[in-house]
Amino acid sequence: MLFARSIATWLMIFGFCVAGVAARSATAAEESTAVAEEKAEAKPRAKARGRLPNFYSQVVTEKQRVEIYAIQGAYQDQLDELIRQVVAIKAERDAKVKATLTADQLKEVERLQAAAEKRREERRTAAAKLENAK
Repeated sequence: MLFARSIATWLMIFGFCVAGVAARSATAAEESTAVAEEKAEAKPRAKARGRLPNFYSQVVTEKQRVEIYAIQGAYQDQLDELIRQVVAIKAERDAKVKATLTADQLKEVERLQAAAEKRREERRTAAAKLENAK
């Protein structure tokens, strides 16, 4: 039951990650896939390490903690591969969706995306100024 909850939590986190990638254009998604693959290949795992599910740290022994980390490590490669597959599928989907637009529609979408990014950047700048003023 708890293992299923942990998997569900990871899948929810994974869904948020994928939703963020889906919001990008197909090119950006493909670039992020390449970067993620490079990072995955660049950093070999030194030892099984993980994060205990909520409230486990209050009840498990050190031996159980090590076992839980090992279990999480055993599944991590599979989860990473699934994430890469979903990112690639969404990038392919987004590219096909983008291909349905006319040149004028594509320009308008790009204009709208740029305007939204500009608004986000303005909010970040304002928040940073506010934080620095404190």
